Amino acid sequence: MDKAWAFYRRSTDKQELSIADQRKEVHAYALQRSWQIVREFEPHLGYGSGLTIDRDPAFVEMVRVAEHEEHGVSYLIVYDVSRFGRLQPEDKIYWERRFKKQGGIQIVYVKDDFRNDGSIGDILTKVVKHSEAHQYSLKLSEVTLRGAKSHAALGHSAGGASPFGYARLEIDAAGQSVRVMHRSSDWKSNKLNRVIWSPSLSEAPVVRWVFETYEKGMGLNLIVQQLNTQKIPPPRSQYWSKTMVHYMLRNRAYIGARIYNRRSYKAYRRGEKAKLANAPEAWVVKEDAHEPIVDRGLFERVQAMLKSRVITMGRTFHRPYLLTGLARCANCGYRMIGHPSNGSGHKYLMYTCSGYLRIGKSVCRSVHISTESLEKEVLQSIREHLSSPTWKDQVYETLQGMVNEEFGNCAQDRADESKQQLQEVHRQIAHIVEAIKTSGRFSEAMNQTLADLETRRDAIRISLADAERRVNQRIGAETLAEKIMAYFGDFDRIFHEGLNIEERKELLRCYVHQINIRHSPTEVTAEIWLYKVPIPSKKMTPEGADFGPLISRVNCGGRKLTLEMVPPKLLPLVLRKLVALKRPYLHYRRHERLTMPKLNTF
Repeated sequence: MDKAWAFYRRSTDKQELSIADQRKEVHAYALQRSWQIVREFEPHLGYGSGLTIDRDPAFVEMVRVAEHEEHGVSYLIVYDVSRFGRLQPEDKIYWERRFKKQGGIQIVYVKDDFRNDGSIGDILTKVVKHSEAHQYSLKLSEVTLRGAKSHAALGHSAGGASPFGYARLEIDAAGQSVRVMHRSSDWKSNKLNRVIWSPSLSEAPVVRWVFETYEKGMGLNLIVQQLNTQKIPPPRSQYWSKTMVHYMLRNRAYIGARIYNRRSYKAYRRGEKAKLANAPEAWVVKEDAHEPIVDRGLFERVQAMLKSRVITMGRTFHRPYLLTGLARCANCGYRMIGHPSNGSGHKYLMYTCSGYLRIGKSVCRSVHISTESLEKEVLQSIREHLSSPTWKDQVYETLQGMVNEEFGNCAQDRADESKQQLQEVHRQIAHIVEAIKTSGRFSEAMNQTLADLETRRDAIRISLADAERRVNQRIGAETLAEKIMAYFGDFDRIFHEGLNIEERKELLRCYVHQINIRHSPTEVTAEIWLYKVPIPSKKMTPEGADFGPLISRVNCGGRKLTLEMVPPKLLPLVLRKLVALKRPYLHYRRHERLTMPKLNTF
């Protein structure tokens, strides 16, 4: 009896073809052929969309087991081509061939009776079916957006969470309330019902208080401090911030306006999306769409005040803080930023926690660390690292793997794989052309499939050219290590060689990944993470240096480390050093306790 796996997928919980229905059909299909289903796979929550299926953890695990474990499985049974995903046809065919070639597993579809005999007719039918599944997803997106705009024009909710202060209210066709939908994942109980926004009994008073208090002259910082002190749950994140309150004060939803389609989410590859701002003329605006929380007069007065108090992000360029963007507060996770401190008629340059500055003491304590002391410790750590007798060995060992990845065997493997993919695309194009000549018929689906294949062919050619260029540019790890050490090994000379403040910041980023500051009223500890191999940035790479092509490869490791720990696979890239900053380097400010009235309306 042959062994088989089963793969099920549905986009939403309310899809007509449930997992149970698919399982019933798949098991019946296997029983007819005397196959034994030994394992079943189903996409994790959030990956049900057909355009993101190839990034689903369950799908990735299925590929891993198929390629790297002894499984003894001959078939992967899927209900139909759309259940295997709605990727581009060439991407789906790629996965089918990969399962067959790498894992010895043939994908079969219950409701699409492919012969899988390699004939022209079978290949053409399969390509057309995959193309239809992908086109269905694109058409569905257009129809969904058109319907959402129509509902928004009538003042109905078109999906998503309501703004802070409002609750989602389900109403029937007569406009009578049915129920309050407390969670954004709640569905309507009837397809004919609609969803509108209604003031929340617990949150609407908070919104009114914020508007009224700001009009009376209280600044954003004090409003944020009061909200966090009284532990009012924010709409997102753990704490209220100036950005949240500022957005609330600018939001026209609080005077009853419903604005939709301000942003678009464009897919660029395999379901990955980017958020783009739409032009105002593309917005769908409905005034008096729901009950306002704030009267229009108060809202307009607040807008006039906001215009006179412009919120800026600060001037970071040419500021004398070398560690800007590198230092973080380990107590709360916010960045340590440069902040001048005045005292005894003098101006001192300090690093302080931006969490305290932005949100207040509900997030973190007020700590001020002398820029001179912290920067001195960081520079000394770099010098000690470069003077270590084992540094050259560390550079060589780390670069050896990177060079092989970028220019060696891995680059050759990518070139070989691109050649195979190019041959496969050419074969598919030739089959379709031959089928058109034989049958004398040419449909829109065939035209779209040919266009997709030609686009795929051009992309593979570019990838192949890049891989072949890297193979030809191979450079020895020892030679590369010598070049990097010759330039970056003499840190003091580079640092003091006529560099301006911005160039010094850029240079430090070649050596330092991150600095974590832990502080208490009695001590401060700086956790300094240095790169074992200095990362050559484009700005700080000398003319004629041969290690320029390695910049992107080296950067892929260091820049994504977490605050508290380093993933094991990245350990060869960085090293950790703890430095205790003594009491003279630490300055805590003591403020008089600010008394404010309780918000009885909350």
